[in-house]
Amino acid sequence: MVLSAAGFTASAGNDKGIEFAETSYDFGTVKADNGDVSHVYEFTNTSDVPLTIMSVSANCGCTHPKYSAEPVRPGEKGQITVTFQPRGQRGYISKNVKVRYKVAGKKVRNLTIKITGNVTP
Repeated sequence: MVLSAAGFTASAGNDKGIEFAETSYDFGTVKADNGDVSHVYEFTNTSDVPLTIMSVSANCGCTHPKYSAEPVRPGEKGQITVTFQPRGQRGYISKNVKVRYKVAGKKVRNLTIKITGNVTP
């Protein structure tokens, strides 16, 4: 299941080369036995050179990010899908996902996106 949210603009700043429509998503109440839930984070390359997602990693084995390593051209959009496995979890959850990216000609940068929710039996 892929869930979407009414987005708000949260930017890592044009000088950073990347802008996310949102950097946090709340799944609300999730039943542990109903299976995995996912959310797609959309970003835009705000620089004038290609941007590459170098790696995306979660702080928990129950959270799995998926992304393309193909460069995103200036002005184009990319996506990172974060899937959370609620089985075995209970109560409020807050998971951080670290995004490492590089704008051509600049050093590798980091930012964090986040998922939250409440897992019930």
